[in-house]
Amino acid sequence: MFLNIITNVQENKLDSIYLYMLVTIGLAIGYLLVRPAVKWFITNRVFDLLSYIMVSLILCIMLSASYFMLGLSPELFRLFLKVILQLLAYFGAGLVIWNLIRVLFIKHS
Repeated sequence: MFLNIITNVQENKLDSIYLYMLVTIGLAIGYLLVRPAVKWFITNRVFDLLSYIMVSLILCIMLSASYFMLGLSPELFRLFLKVILQLLAYFGAGLVIWNLIRVLFIKHS
């Protein structure tokens, strides 16, 4: 359904209002799904993970903005995206391991 709407908007068969409606519905659903997780992070004081998620979001937004505003080539964009996603995965795994080690030493001390 989503791809059908995008294709029809690109071919000027549909008004872009449908795209705005679809994105708004997606934002509302995403908000409702993410909100309980954020509340859980805050109540359980998992600030490291919440900070990691925010930095990841900011990096992805900056990469997307540079692609659209500065006109990066698609090849360079894919390279940056690959590097950023790999480094975020490594950094996230490192954070998980670090926090597990911290929890083990705090509980056993």
